[in-house]
This record gives sequence, C-alpha cells and structure tokens, in this order.
Amino acid sequence: MSRIGWDLDEPKLDQVKEDKGMQARLVLFRAIIAAAIVVLLYRVIYLQQTGGQQFQALADANRIATIPIPAPRGVIFDRNGNLLADNTPSFNITITPAFLPRNEQERMAVYERLSDLTGVPITNTVEQQELLAAADPELVGQYSRLAGLYGVSTLDTLDQSGVVERLPNSIMNIVDTVSFRPFVAEPIKRGVTITEAYTIAQESIFLPGVQVIPQPLRLYPNGEFTASLIGFMGPLPNENYLELGYLRNDRVGLFGLESSMERWLRGVKGQRVIEVDWTGRELRQIGAQIDPIPGYNLHLTLDTELQEVAYNILLETIEERRQRVDRFGQPVEVEQGVVIAMRPDTGEVLAMVNIPTFDNNRFATEIPLDYYLGLARNEYLPMFNHAVGGQYPPGSIYKVITAAAALQEGVISPLRQLYDPGQILIPNRFAPNDPGRVQPFICWIFNQFGIREHGLVNMYTGIAWSCDTYFYKVNGGFNQDGEFIEGLGVDRLYDYADQFGLGRIQGIELPLEAPGINPSRSWKQINRGEPWSTGDDYNMGIGQGFVTTTPLQMVQMTNVIINGGFLYRPTLIHHITDADGNIVVFDRVRNDYVLARPGNNGQTEYMDVNKNPLTRNEVSVNVLFDANGEFVFQPEVLNPVNLSRETLEVVKEGMWLVNQLGGTGRVYTPWLEDFGIVTGGKSGSAEYCDNIAIRRGWCIEGQILPTHAWFVGFAPYENPEIAVVAFIFNGGEGSEWAGPVVRNVLAAYFGVDQFDDGDGGRIPERANVAPTGIVNIYVDRPEETSEDE
Repeated sequence: MSRIGWDLDEPKLDQVKEDKGMQARLVLFRAIIAAAIVVLLYRVIYLQQTGGQQFQALADANRIATIPIPAPRGVIFDRNGNLLADNTPSFNITITPAFLPRNEQERMAVYERLSDLTGVPITNTVEQQELLAAADPELVGQYSRLAGLYGVSTLDTLDQSGVVERLPNSIMNIVDTVSFRPFVAEPIKRGVTITEAYTIAQESIFLPGVQVIPQPLRLYPNGEFTASLIGFMGPLPNENYLELGYLRNDRVGLFGLESSMERWLRGVKGQRVIEVDWTGRELRQIGAQIDPIPGYNLHLTLDTELQEVAYNILLETIEERRQRVDRFGQPVEVEQGVVIAMRPDTGEVLAMVNIPTFDNNRFATEIPLDYYLGLARNEYLPMFNHAVGGQYPPGSIYKVITAAAALQEGVISPLRQLYDPGQILIPNRFAPNDPGRVQPFICWIFNQFGIREHGLVNMYTGIAWSCDTYFYKVNGGFNQDGEFIEGLGVDRLYDYADQFGLGRIQGIELPLEAPGINPSRSWKQINRGEPWSTGDDYNMGIGQGFVTTTPLQMVQMTNVIINGGFLYRPTLIHHITDADGNIVVFDRVRNDYVLARPGNNGQTEYMDVNKNPLTRNEVSVNVLFDANGEFVFQPEVLNPVNLSRETLEVVKEGMWLVNQLGGTGRVYTPWLEDFGIVTGGKSGSAEYCDNIAIRRGWCIEGQILPTHAWFVGFAPYENPEIAVVAFIFNGGEGSEWAGPVVRNVLAAYFGVDQFDDGDGGRIPERANVAPTGIVNIYVDRPEETSEDE
C-alpha cells in the first residue's frame, strides 16, 4: 500500500517534532477519538444487553395487544321476577386512527367504503360552513361570544339556541377529534344490527383500522313506568372514572338505580392477550384468557303490575284535574304528581310513580340532544325523582305528627274539647294592646259552604275534620275567653318530627334523596335572621310555615303510626344475587362482598367472591333462609319513635274517622268498606308559593294561595298491609283529588271494585274490623264538608 500523502518528508517531520504545540494537539485528537470509540462501544453493549428488554417491549407493544373483555352487567328484576333492566346484543363500528393507511388515497378509500356501509358521511365541513354563512351573522356572533365566554362548543351553542343546526359527526371529524389517542378504537356508529355488523366484519380485512366490537345495550321493558327509579346509562361523565378502571368508551349508570348501584351492577372486566398484524387484526391468542366476572343482579321490592296501575290512576286524575278551571277562570295547570305504596312493617316500596316521566330506552345507544334538552328545560323536571327529592309543604297530613306528639307529651287528652270559632286573633307580643297588629289565624272551614266554625273539637274529630284552629292551639298554646292550653311548642314538635324521619335522609337506595326542612328556633335564626314566634308555632302545627317534606317522608310518617311506632329504612332492593344465584351482601368489617347460600344442614353457607368457603366467625353479616331455601328479607329499623301504644291507637282511630261519613276523606270518595276492607287516611291541601307559582302570578298578597293536593291512606285497619301517599302539584284540595288516587291504588292492591279480575279480589282476614273504642265522641259534619287549608 502506498504511503504517499501519509508520511511527512524528513524536513517537515523534524519540524513537527520540534513543534511541541503540534504534538499536544495530536495527543488530544487521539484521546478524543479513543473516547468516542469507548462511548460507541458502551452504547452498543447497552443496546444489546441492558436496553434490549425495553426495545423488545416496545416491539411487542406494536404486535401484542391486551383486549379487555366487557363484563355482563347485572340485570334488575321486580319482586315477582319480571325483568326491569336487561342486556340485549348490539354492535359498534369503530375506527382506530393508528391503523389507518398512511397513504392519503388509500385512507380516503377506506373512508368512502365505510361511509357506504354505515351511512355516516365522510365529511360535512363544507355543508356546516354553508349553514353558518346562511344564518343571521349578528346572532351567530352573539352566541359565539357567549360560547367563548363560558368555554363551551360554539357549534353546540348555536345548535341549542336554534340559530344554526349542527350536522351529525362525520368520519373525518371523529378521526381528527381522537387523533391524540390514535390506538383507541372510537365508535363511528353505535347499535348496528347483527346483519350490518356481519357485513362490515367480512369486509374489515380490506378496511385497515375498522373493527366491529360487540357492546350490549340496556333494555328497559317498562320504559316510562319505571324510568325515574331504574334510570339509564350513558358515556363517562368525567375523567375521574378512568382512575376507577373504566375505559373511555365504557358506559355507566347516570340516573336512578343504574347510577346509585353502579358498583354492584358493573362487574369486573376480563382480558385476552393477542398478537396483531400492522392493521390491528388478530393473528393469535397468547396465554390463557381471564374471564370477566358478571355484575350482580338486583331483585327489587317493586310490584310492576301495581306500579303501572298506580301510574295510570295518577295520570287519569291529573288529566281530569286539567279539565277544571282555577280562580282566574283558566284551565288548571297540573303537570306533576307522585304516588308511593309501601309495606308499613318492613319499609319495602311496592310502587313509586313520578309524573312527568321519560322513556329511558331513548338513551340506550346515546343521549339524543333534542330529547334531552326538551326534558332538561321542562320546569316540572321529568328527569328528577320527586318522590324522594321533591320538598313541599305537607299541609294538614302533618297534623298526624302534631297529634301524636301532643298526646304523648300530655299537652292534651284525646277527649278534651277545644272550641273552634272559625278564626282566632292573636295579639302581637310586643304591642298586645294594638288592634292593628293583631294576627288572625283562620280555619279552613271559615266561610266554607255557609259554615263558619267547627265548634267543639277533640283529638278524634280534630283529625277527622282536619280542624286548623284545634291544632293551632295544641301546638302554639292559647289563653283567651277562659280557655287555656299550654301548647306543645317548636322544641318538642321538632324532636318528634325528627323521630318520624323529617329533616333527614332516610337512606333509600336512590340518588338525590332530600331531607326536607324540620324547622327549629336555631334554623330560623340562622336562615331568616329572626327569632321564632307564636305564629310560627301555629303554622308549624298544621304543616305550613317553614316545614317541607318529601312524599317518601309522608308515607313513612303513616307507617310509623300503623306499624307500632317504628321508622324502618325505606328500600327498593329486596336482595342481590350473583350469576349463580348466591345472595350477595357487603360485609363492612371485611370491607368486601360476601356470598351466601342455604346449606344442606339448614345453616347458611358463606363464601368470598372467589367462592372460597368462609366460616361463620369470619363474617359479620347474618343471612337467613327459610325451610324452602328462600331468602328471608330482614328490615332495618332506623329508630323507634317515642310513642305509647295508647297514643298510636288514638291517632290511628282519628285517621279511620277521616274516611268515615263526615270526615274530610269521605266527602268525594267512597272507600272500600263495601268490599269488606276498612281503611284510614289523612287529607291535606298545602298552600305554597314557589318559583313556578310566582312566575305564573298565582301568589297574590291577601288572597288564598294555590295548594298542593295530599292524601295518605292505609288498609286494612287491623294489621295494615299497605300504606299509600298521593301528591299532586297545584292539585287543589287533597280530599277531592289526591284522595281518590289513594283509594284506587288500595283497590288495585286488593283486586277489588274495577280491579277485580273475577275472583273477588284478595281480602285479608279481619280486613273488615273497625275500631270499637270510639263511642259518643264523633258528631257527623255536613256531608258537603271538605278541606281547603
């Protein structure tokens, strides 16, 4: 090999040797080259030895995928085994951006074929821009600025305001929207038929990135009859769900039991590990599949047949009420009502009806914007459970609590008579001699039907006639015209109302249960900045003033009177089972679910969620089965109410008189004595002035306020099986409108009158037994008497 150009000639070599600076630079240069070689060798060793596993993992990530297997969601049954929520097969067509062809022409070919198969447009950008250009520019600008101000979508805002219609999503728009997560399969079309899914699955080999993914839909056979209880499902409402093991395309319960019982219903996902090709299609499965664990099944206390009948009874009554005119000569606006039927001795809910309602099947695949907005803008709130969340003045049905508390505290005896002159005048405590500051308290009967007073009233007739003046005096006290009664007062009445469950959550399994208001001296001072007054005592004694309750609380109040003085936790769930039929309960000590089943020796067998046996000492729950192996429901007592047997019997007898001749419940309604069933009840017509009434101009100072219609009832009198409450918003007189609803629901439950299928109904033993202790204490009022407090 020639060395020409490499070796220096002798003179120059001598010059380099003599130049020490040159020698130092050569040494430094050789050191740099050596260091670079060492670094490169180290990098090669690192890539081969240390980083190999990491790069192998990255390579595997491109060819190996972990596919979650959805868990079947638990289904929901009524007390008779009828399905209320079920799963039905469905399929989603999805697209994964990362697996789409990189070539523009090939990608557009995929879009075109996918659009032909699904009907989803490739793009609608031009059409959307044309709609924007054709709209009123001033309105577009105004709503666009509002959208920017509140940080919401401009197109959504324009669409909701009716300025510019928003066209449905296109394929390209969906791909662009999810481009930040390219490996996620995003649905292009949901809920396609099995035929359409099969066709697309066959062609998916020619459509890189397109997949058919099965996703069961939720089916609600009873639709609007039970929608306010069962609820519906929808997309994840926020990112927090991702931390709980959900995937972005999962659906969760958003309303009703679907929401509150989500953790019981959802199940646990399984998974498969597969090898995929570059298009994302599966080549083979790697390892064993982990099967999903199905969600647990809910068995409700609800009687679907009674639920539907009660719904129709309430709807027919509301429609009839709309045919009447109000005091302004206009058709009565009645759009909201509630019916609840319960077992008084267990707290089981047999029926819970809400009007207005909605069709939860409309939300099976997506939340339709127009339908949802129509519901959301309705002042009467169809997507709200008024039975547990609505807070209203209870009016005269609250007198049941006042009566029980006054009797128990010895404020008045059952037979002591107080005089009702129709109205009483209470002097101002700070200006007792100023007649201009005297406050009148009027009984509902004053100037009604030519009658000005109830006259002498005792506890039995006070309840039967719903005499306001009697309960004014009983709660607020009275000392005029030689008549003196100390009065129960707010402090003691508050305590008894609390024992009855007012002013607090009672713990039913539905979301958004409201506590209502059980007012006290401190409550008024804090919320109104005023001291408590005698007038507040008077109003509270008849269920007006600051008192608000839910319909659930009022039927629970009735339960306490007729079940011996116990407040049970209200429940919609009888029991919960797994896919194998085992009873599922939550053990708070173990902080985990426990399974139970009847054993061969008559003892209950317990297991953990993996079906491993547990000894009795390892669980803190107690599950019982009868001799036939059927689960035994065990009600939960929230608290006993401090009422004697004598007190309960007096109040119960007064409620029986309500439905007898002369009582407020008998004015418009023939009850069930003709069918051998003795009933009891209490009517209420509660004055109110809320936002709806104010907007409608119904609240006029100095005039009678509009009223809600209430009625609570039970049957039979001896050993009651059922208690019912009916509430009609702006319904007017409780005995006229809510009373017939309660009567007909009771008739439907026992299968009598128009609900008799020809077998004579189901009449319990001793259903015709009436109280016998009431003698010479009841004077019939005129038949036309009614209540309008």
